[in-house]
Amino acid sequence: MGIAGVNTRPLMHAADPMVGIAGNWGSTLRPHLERALEPGASISKARLGDQAALHASERACLFLDYTYLACPGQVTGRMRYRPGFAALCSPETRRLPIFLDRAAYREFTGGAPSWSSYARYCETIDLVRPDGAMAKDTVGDQEASRRGYEQMCRDGYRDLTIPVWQAMPSWANGLSVEANAALAARDPVLRFYCNRAPIVAIGGLNQSPCRRPERHLYLQALCRTFPDTQFWGLGQANPVVVNGLGRAGLLDRVWVDGSWWIHDARAEVLAVLEDGLIKSIRLTRTGARSFFPLLDLMSCNLRSLLSAYVGLWTFPGPARVPTDMEDLDARLELRRRLESAQLDLFAPGDLGEAGDDALPSTTVA
Repeated sequence: MGIAGVNTRPLMHAADPMVGIAGNWGSTLRPHLERALEPGASISKARLGDQAALHASERACLFLDYTYLACPGQVTGRMRYRPGFAALCSPETRRLPIFLDRAAYREFTGGAPSWSSYARYCETIDLVRPDGAMAKDTVGDQEASRRGYEQMCRDGYRDLTIPVWQAMPSWANGLSVEANAALAARDPVLRFYCNRAPIVAIGGLNQSPCRRPERHLYLQALCRTFPDTQFWGLGQANPVVVNGLGRAGLLDRVWVDGSWWIHDARAEVLAVLEDGLIKSIRLTRTGARSFFPLLDLMSCNLRSLLSAYVGLWTFPGPARVPTDMEDLDARLELRRRLESAQLDLFAPGDLGEAGDDALPSTTVA
């Protein structure tokens, strides 16, 4: 079972069979992960699925909790790869960029191993040599998180370290999402991060009162305030948020990660494109079952998010259909005409340019 944001050991043992949770894949999934991401042979270039198989991995990277992929060795006491992770993560054999998570939330909830510490995290960074690593932050304490970021910079990890700003300490109940984003933009710690780092991770949205359909509005306000900064919405890789970012034109500014693609595949939910938006077909409790193997279902869901970042279709603009029309048929017809005009599937362009490393990614958490 794949569940993002919980990451507790009792949950891992309760899931039977355990396929994976955020930042950690079980042995059932791990040997097949590359097949889910590797470019496939295109039979028909006019089909969205073939285009996704060819180009989706251009926007993929791995985002892994460091305590899942490494642990202290019994003999040396130094950090080593856990079984099965060396080929996936080592600089010599890995096929995708790798970013490390710092286990701060699991330390906060008591789910991290007893040996998890700043020193162990730095040892793992030296072992894996990732493309980036989250700063060692403290949940609920912005100043302590800032000190953790500064310490990593002083210790030689400045070019790798991504500062993590927590949304919850600055959240004011009763205010709108936009008003809360305006409060966040005035926070001195967030402003410090944006002045120092090219990309800043925003944590805590999953635990905040900010509803999923509104989270892109929060990120959109931050992008407007800090036009030279990219943001990483931690745990936000799901169709609702990606649709919102796509409609706002923010996919070139905001990275996302998550394990929605695993969780929904286990529940017989598959992603489709409809009217320029990613939507889900849910077979649960309908009595219907698909003929997709589990890996293909996961690949379908993952490729939907990655394909949005590659630019395989044009998202419709913000909704302009009047909401006070009493005639339902007229409202539906107006919506159909507007969105069919906005939708531009497979717009002419050179997909080969989609591999620009400067653009953000959907991360496979």
